[in-house]
Amino acid sequence: MRHRLRIAVSAVIAAALLTGCSNSGTTPDHAPGEPDTTAQPSPRPAADELPRGMVRLGQELPHDDEDTWVIKTGNLKTVQATAKAKGLPSGWLAVVSDFAFTNTTNQIQNVPSDLALTARYGPDGHTAPNFTDTGVVGLPLDTLTSDPEPIRVEPGGTHTTQLGFAVPRDAAGQPLTLTLEDGWNSRYVEGTIPGAAAHPVTASRIHPVDESKKSLAFGDWHDGDEITWLRAAPVKVTGTDKTGQRTCQLDLTFFNPDTEVSQLSQTPLDANVHVYYGSDLKQADTVKEWLGLKGTFIAPQRTATVTAHFTLPPVALPGPISIEIGNRDGHRVTYAGEVGN
Repeated sequence: MRHRLRIAVSAVIAAALLTGCSNSGTTPDHAPGEPDTTAQPSPRPAADELPRGMVRLGQELPHDDEDTWVIKTGNLKTVQATAKAKGLPSGWLAVVSDFAFTNTTNQIQNVPSDLALTARYGPDGHTAPNFTDTGVVGLPLDTLTSDPEPIRVEPGGTHTTQLGFAVPRDAAGQPLTLTLEDGWNSRYVEGTIPGAAAHPVTASRIHPVDESKKSLAFGDWHDGDEITWLRAAPVKVTGTDKTGQRTCQLDLTFFNPDTEVSQLSQTPLDANVHVYYGSDLKQADTVKEWLGLKGTFIAPQRTATVTAHFTLPPVALPGPISIEIGNRDGHRVTYAGEVGN
């Protein structure tokens, strides 16, 4: 019996078909007056449409007749947290969704405990932390590393659990995108955070800069590997540490330009970041701490933001700063600008 959740959408086609050359003198492959069925590049979905392969909260996750489980998701709703809530920052909204696991087999089954869940909100894909509370217990834990007994469901039975997410109050009306991974596959579900009119994602506004631009400005989009685009935000000075060094943070936002679910929609977590300051490009400490990014998969036409932390000597502020971002393939891109005091 197969327990592993399986994605129902195939990987994206490796190469797009060329559809131009109408002026090249070649004979069209359709008769005059008949519609041209030549393949065209997939257009970006409209702001209120989901990319192909994604589902809305309130619907079932994609599945087929061979799957052990059918998972029905519930619409997002806000709740009043109790004093027992854990993982909910002060002043943030508590948002929940019900997940119902139905056993489709004729045998008793353990509810899957290998699902990893990532929630991201807003246009930049900041991570929404999970919270627990009375009745809000989240996904089943991996019983190989935890004490609880596995959750067993009789044939045809259903187990329902409530998942909790914490978001800032000003995120009301923005999308909340859930990514579920089982180690092999990923599924994407999205809903609108209650409390305000919906503000759909406007990925059509994201455009990479011209490849001829050697040094990028903070805020530019770069499409170096064509699989995941990158944007570095301006550096923020957040304070002073115990040694007198100025603490800084840098938001790196990754965008998946695919228009449908693909196995290629991963964040390059192997990226390394080097910081240089001053006109003579002195190297600051190597970035070691990454916050805000849990999981490596990004939904199509969606973003994920990671925050990197580093320090600069006081003499470097204010002044020029350069951020070099590279990956294991040797590809590098440089962002340059000014950092304040």
